[in-house]
Amino acid sequence: MKLIVAVDGDLLASTNSGQGMQEQMDAIVRITDQLGQLVKDGHKLVITHGNAAQVGFVLLRGEAARHVVHSLPLDICGADTQGATGYMLQQALKNWLTQQNFQNEVSTIVTQVIVGEPTPTGAPGTKGIGPFFDMGRAQSLKIKRGWELDMIPGQGYQRVVPCLTPMEIVEANSIRFLFERGVVVICAGGGGIPVKIDDQGGIAGVEAVVDKAYTAALLAKEIGTDMIVFVSPWKRMVSVFDLRINTKLLQMSLSELDELIKPSTVMEDTMRHTLIASRKFLQNNGRSVLIVPPDQLGLVPDRCGGIQLSAQ
Repeated sequence: MKLIVAVDGDLLASTNSGQGMQEQMDAIVRITDQLGQLVKDGHKLVITHGNAAQVGFVLLRGEAARHVVHSLPLDICGADTQGATGYMLQQALKNWLTQQNFQNEVSTIVTQVIVGEPTPTGAPGTKGIGPFFDMGRAQSLKIKRGWELDMIPGQGYQRVVPCLTPMEIVEANSIRFLFERGVVVICAGGGGIPVKIDDQGGIAGVEAVVDKAYTAALLAKEIGTDMIVFVSPWKRMVSVFDLRINTKLLQMSLSELDELIKPSTVMEDTMRHTLIASRKFLQNNGRSVLIVPPDQLGLVPDRCGGIQLSAQ
């Protein structure tokens, strides 16, 4: 089966910036154990992932060293974390496959997406990124760099940037070319690097972010699959779906999904984006969306626990 697997970035990151790379690598190995099982079972994969935590660490390092190094624009941060996370994923997955005597190639493509308007109605139109600042530093950044910052109670001021809708994947042909030849493709980390077409027809980066859920739907169209698998921490799933941890799939129809994502429903932005993108995918000939915790990923699609959204 052809599958788009979209992994929550928190599942691929250290829990704090002081733990070093080993904790991040350990987290990635845990995920690749599950991804490898899918390949072993005969599924063809395109893997994408979030990168909010990773970009946050890049920006934090830049802030800490601002007196000796220049800061990085968001498109470069996205490229940086796509490449680093993709490298670790592809290495860990290739090692797992080699140990199991599988010869599948695994490749990462640093991916750009041409962006359009803000995210759909009902979805958050901005995202907070990077470290938190005190009032004095926040005011300085607003004046010097023109940043917009929001006050987050108990944490400080955080930069907010537009969250835009991906309209087209620049490297779509390359992704499809590799996928059709049996390569496990890792791409569009963090939803892809947001870019625009300039007046001369060239590509230029945009100071914005893209949620991976919307790009996952674009990827599904490109490779011709009607199923997307989102991998999310149990804690996030339980808070939205009122689940008890189990190994069965809870079925949810499109009408039930519509009710769940009403503005009055309280949920994290990440899950709201996932559900709104899922609804759009199902309304446009998608057959099924699975939302599963990491320990159930290797059992997709028929033996896993989690949520199954369908157009029925």
